[in-house]
Amino acid sequence: MTRLRLERNLTLSVFTFFLLHSVASVNDWYRSLAWIDIPVHFLGGVLVAAVFYWFFQRFPSHFDTSRNFLITLIMVLSFTALAGVFWEFTEYIYDLLIAKYGLGLKTLQFGLRDTLGDLLADLAGGLVLAIFVKLRYHR
Repeated sequence: MTRLRLERNLTLSVFTFFLLHSVASVNDWYRSLAWIDIPVHFLGGVLVAAVFYWFFQRFPSHFDTSRNFLITLIMVLSFTALAGVFWEFTEYIYDLLIAKYGLGLKTLQFGLRDTLGDLLADLAGGLVLAIFVKLRYHR
């Protein structure tokens, strides 16, 4: 796949993901359709891992993802975990602002169990993409 096509597809995928998340949040699907939360986080993990691979494909002098799968896997999962934790902190801060200012909006956090499930789904998405890339491109 050409670099331009990869970048276009990745950009479109990230945009679609944020659109899906926005629609789900506005329509309160995370409460009314609770099953949607984990697939959205899994997809988010896949996309974060894809951004990781895109970055290191674009700048190969920094790190060669084809050399050592274990090191690459640790880096992919670390990058995915960092993004997931950032996302959860963003939700937490959003909820604090709602509690402070009211605004009539619904909270995003559903407790520790939800947060840990979200982070696990993020990591699972990153792991699946890392294994896919290894099997497809770096045999």
